[in-house]
Formats: sequence, structure tokens, C-alpha cells
Amino acid sequence: MGISEYFRVFGFAFVKTRFRRHIAGVRMFAFPYPLLLLAIWTGWLVIGDYVVLDSSVRQVLARGYDTTEGEIMRSQLGRGAFRRRGLDVGYSYSVNGLDYTGLRYRYDDRNGAFNYKSVTRAFPPGSTRTVYYNPANPADALLAPGLNGCDLLLALFAMPLNVATFMVWVAAFRSGRRRNGVAPAGGVRIFQHEGETRVRLACFSPLAAGFFGLAVAAIAAAMAIVFAAGFEPSLRLMSAVLILVVAAGMAAFLWTAQRHHSGRYDLRIHEPSQTLLLPPAGGRKEPWRVPRCEIVAVSMHRRVSHSPSGQHFSYVPALDCAAPNAERQFLPLLNWGWTEAKASAFAGWFSQQLGVPFKGIEEETQGASPLLHR
Repeated sequence: MGISEYFRVFGFAFVKTRFRRHIAGVRMFAFPYPLLLLAIWTGWLVIGDYVVLDSSVRQVLARGYDTTEGEIMRSQLGRGAFRRRGLDVGYSYSVNGLDYTGLRYRYDDRNGAFNYKSVTRAFPPGSTRTVYYNPANPADALLAPGLNGCDLLLALFAMPLNVATFMVWVAAFRSGRRRNGVAPAGGVRIFQHEGETRVRLACFSPLAAGFFGLAVAAIAAAMAIVFAAGFEPSLRLMSAVLILVVAAGMAAFLWTAQRHHSGRYDLRIHEPSQTLLLPPAGGRKEPWRVPRCEIVAVSMHRRVSHSPSGQHFSYVPALDCAAPNAERQFLPLLNWGWTEAKASAFAGWFSQQLGVPFKGIEEETQGASPLLHR
């Protein structure tokens, strides 16, 4: 082999090896990429929340500031990077014989949601207006203390964003825990009573339902307010709306908690009567009682959903039943599918409890009746 041929072969092998290592590294670190994007989004969201909260708290505290008279020297729309934004205001005032110059209308003068044209008309140059200043630091002053409807509207817009981000982090945390090992019975809650085993199969916890209700109510209320009153609703209106939104979240929490406490979402294995009471799922509107002698096996039915990013699979534990003189049917135990690992762990535990085989994964048949015909 000549020198040129040697370098050609060696160079090709070196590049191929480096490429394979790069691909392996990409595969190894592919999962953290979405978490990195989520972390970046969360960082921006936390910064925005802090700015809104900090300015709102300062606005409330400013209501207790001392006051003096000041002369408006300048009042015009501010300038942003691409367009006019915010308010450019200047005024002079005196405290204890010392002259000060104020440059703040509110603590959030750059908020683009306010209609500052009306402010420039209400504070023309040369006019005298009340100035609110911090007695501990007279240079800290403003012209409009307290909250207004726009402040609460921003909080209303932030609610669903914060709730959605929090729930995504919870899902990511639980996904990480599942990769470290599957809990017994898939991690579902199991309660032992006299002669009865209860398995909670609810899709949502009361806390998740409360957050979901809060987010949905906030989105609906924000859209209605912007459509009806624009971005400057009254403080009284926004106070009432926020109370209603929080009440909606509390109502969703209490309603779900009551249904959990009543056992509506529980799968009940009743030993004395040798029956199972299945929770409403798979088209069943009410709990469904099944004799254990009719249960043939436990299986997992795979659901396929399609989206622009590809196919997604979820798995629903189900009972295969054969009633006398009736066609063999399956009874799904959930409305929402689980991950394969969780569904498999639960189905395996359930089959052992019933003493029937675990058939494994089956494709869900479209259009099949989920109810047991008698």
C-alpha cells in the first residue's frame, strides 16, 4: 500500500469514527434538549413574573407615600427600539427645601399595554400635579400610585402560562422518575379495606384539576375582557373577575376531591361477592359491576394518535370478559392512556390479583364496543 493510499484509508477511518462518536453523543444528549428549551422558557417567565410582581408591590406601597406639589416639565410618548413605547415624563418638586426632578409616572413606565396618549393629555407641560415620594428616599417619586385594571389583567394573562409551565415540569420530573424504575402496580394508589381492595384510577388529581380549572377560567376571562373593554379595564371589574377565576379553580379542586373521596374513580375488588366494580371509562357513564368468573384475562390496548411530529402511543389496561351466551368483549379501565411501562406494571399486578393470565399488548380496535353485553 502506497503512502497516499495509506493516508486516504486512515483518514476515512478517522472521520468515520469521529462521525459515529458525534452521532452517539447526539443520541445520548438528545433528551435534555427539550428540557433546555423548557428551562430557557421558564427563566424568561420567572423574570417576567418578577418584574410584574415587583412593580405591582411597589405601586401598592406607593399609596402610603408622602405628597407634595410638582410642576410638569415634560410629558410625551417614550421611544422604543422600533416604535414609540411607554412614557417620557419629567417634573420638578421640592421636599424639605431641597429640589428634586422626577422621571417616573409609574414604576412600570415601559409597559406597552397602557394608553399613554391619554396620560400626556392629563399631564400637560406647565401644569401642577400631586407628586408621591418615598419619605425615606425623596428622590424616589411617581405621579400615579396604586394598582389599576391593567395590572390585574397582566396577572390574569400570566396565570395560564405559569400553570402550564408548572405542569410540564411536573410531567418531566415524573418521566425522569419512571426511567429510574417503575413503582409497584405502576404507582397507582391502592387502599385495603375489609374484604375489598380499591385502586384509584382517576385521570386527574384534585390539585391538577384545580390548576386546570384556574388556567381555563383565566384564558376565557382574559379574552372576554380584552374583547369587551380592551387593555384598560376598570380596577373594580378586574377585581371581580380575578375572584371569579380563583373561585373556578377552587370549585374544580373541590368537585374533583369530592368525587375522589366518594370512590367514583376507584376500581373495587370485592372478595365476599367475588365481583369487580369498574369506574366509568371507555364509554361507561356509571360504575360497572363484573363477576370475577367472567374475567378471562388482563390485557393492554395500544392507542395510536397522530400529530405533525409523528405517531404517539398510549396504553390502556383492559379486562377480557366472556359472559355466558355473549360475545367476548373487553372493558377498558381508563379513558386516558398511560405509558407502556406504567400500564404494563399495573396490568401485571392486576392479573396476579385476579389469578388470570396477562395477555400483553394488543392493538385497540376502532369502533369496538367497550361495554359488556349481557
